[in-house]
Amino acid sequence: MSAYINRTLNSRYAFRAPSIEADADKETLVPFPTSEAKDVTLSSNKASVTVERATTILKLGTLAAASELTLTAGADLKVGDLVLVAWTEAATAVGCAIKHDTTTLISAANAKGGNSANVVKQLVWDGSSWLIL
Repeated sequence: MSAYINRTLNSRYAFRAPSIEADADKETLVPFPTSEAKDVTLSSNKASVTVERATTILKLGTLAAASELTLTAGADLKVGDLVLVAWTEAATAVGCAIKHDTTTLISAANAKGGNSANVVKQLVWDGSSWLIL
């Protein structure tokens, strides 16, 4: 078991591996969970983002026209990593299509909220594509 001791607070943080029989006699890589929030700039109502962290928040701002966001998976993504895509609809709801590479996961029409609504879409990486929750 590896541990980190915070001497200032006199606290200890440790990693305990699960007891999963299928993992016996195997090395399991556990990446350090990192997160980031990005302000995404749309150009001609489109943007592409490479997702590289365990948790990523993508903020698109206010959408005045139907938009499209394409997500590409970085090399370090693991099953269960999350992306939150957030935007505000203009006075007339327009939506944002979300794609993985060339595959449309959700169309702008199906992703839009109400007029002037705040919209958040949550996606989880399944190892080969994004699943919309």
